[in-house]
Amino acid sequence: MLLPKDPPYLEGLNSFYLNFEKFIEHLQGDIGSGCVYCQAENQEILVYFDEREAIRGVIQRKGKRALISKGVGGVVQELLTRNFQIRIYYLDSASIFYWAELPHFSRNKNHVTSKEISLLDLCIRFQKMKFSGFVDITLENHEDSVLLFFNKGQRCGGSCSWGKGEISFSGDDYMRLLTSIEEADMATFDIGRFAADEAPLLQEVSLNKTSDEPNEQQFWSNLDTALKEILILYAMIFGQKSKNDPIVVLKQQFLDSIDEYPYLDPFANFFKLSGDGEFQFSPSVNRKEVASGIISCVWRVIFDHKLEEKFRTAVENWEYTSVLEKQGITVLC
Repeated sequence: MLLPKDPPYLEGLNSFYLNFEKFIEHLQGDIGSGCVYCQAENQEILVYFDEREAIRGVIQRKGKRALISKGVGGVVQELLTRNFQIRIYYLDSASIFYWAELPHFSRNKNHVTSKEISLLDLCIRFQKMKFSGFVDITLENHEDSVLLFFNKGQRCGGSCSWGKGEISFSGDDYMRLLTSIEEADMATFDIGRFAADEAPLLQEVSLNKTSDEPNEQQFWSNLDTALKEILILYAMIFGQKSKNDPIVVLKQQFLDSIDEYPYLDPFANFFKLSGDGEFQFSPSVNRKEVASGIISCVWRVIFDHKLEEKFRTAVENWEYTSVLEKQGITVLC
């Protein structure tokens, strides 16, 4: 079963004492939408509901493929067979249908850790693979945990232990996750891949580095993603020393460097850089010049704040560094 990472709305209940259909009605009036997780030995059940109806039930017996139940009729019959411990999660109206329509998935048999691969490099490989699925991230000796969703290689939302029922995962959330991974003794990545109903179990996601680098067309089309990743690295490291907004400081550096890099003028619309680090090139801009200028300005801010040692270590371990350097974009200073 795949469960939200948000703190439970309610837990510690036993199905033996509940009229389940009446209980769902009570939750609809109380919180509106969410899911009920029922756990017994060798069996799990999930019921998703909104304020009008029970949308979907999922019944999972150990070692068996999950069964889908419309409404709660089939679920009620299962609940009568044994006692289940019950936990309730609130899911907001924007996220309930995402959760309720999650497809079947297969998990990798083996977990991987941050000692084997960084989260940034894992995301880059997912982009190359056009991976659709999730990464369940747990941290050793740290209270944070996160579930990230991917669609064709792009992050499309997530659930976190500090969340409040939403499916969105903002740039600030991602920066907190990267900081938490740095603080923890180790991060464990449990990877699952979505599959169509008719598809057989998919092979595990390979974490071995491939010899195939993106061709030139792929490289330029993915350059905005690469810049987004290095800006996240920059913001994470900058935030360890300064309370100032890292993107505001960087934009000020753009203004200070306009004579040298006129295409970094924030008012010229050569690119879009939002406050949470989201980046996108304008269609007709010289991407190489813009990327080189941005990375140069990032390094100037890093040097001004005496963070060059930490940033250099992070960039040296970043898988995209060699790809950028081979295209003539200086990353290491």
